[in-house]
Amino acid sequence: MKKICIFCCSKVTHKLGCSSAQCLYDLKNRTGEFERYIHDNEVELVGLVNCPGCPTQIAPDRIINQIDYLTEFQVEAIHFTNCINTYCAYRYEYKSLIEMHYPDVEVIMGTGKPHITNLQREIIERDIREN
Repeated sequence: MKKICIFCCSKVTHKLGCSSAQCLYDLKNRTGEFERYIHDNEVELVGLVNCPGCPTQIAPDRIINQIDYLTEFQVEAIHFTNCINTYCAYRYEYKSLIEMHYPDVEVIMGTGKPHITNLQREIIERDIREN
């Protein structure tokens, strides 16, 4: 059984009220980046985690604390949501940080099929420019 986590963007979650329902639906149906599990009968979602926010001096420590807790549940793969993959300027830094501290945990850039609407894209891009 593959144990995975979905790592979400806190800005998108708060600004758009994202419930992660589409990511969960795509996991259930093995679409997008979840296709890799199409032959796995059982995939256990051990965490649905919000990023602690855009970088501050403590963001890396917070991310490590989050992943550290997930390792207690034997997480094997962390999927960065399509929102992080699309909007986060620090996604590669976060990916490297996790891979450096947890070399046995695979970090996958993406979840299901991209489903961000143009209106959602405008709201997030405007917010990112303003903050």
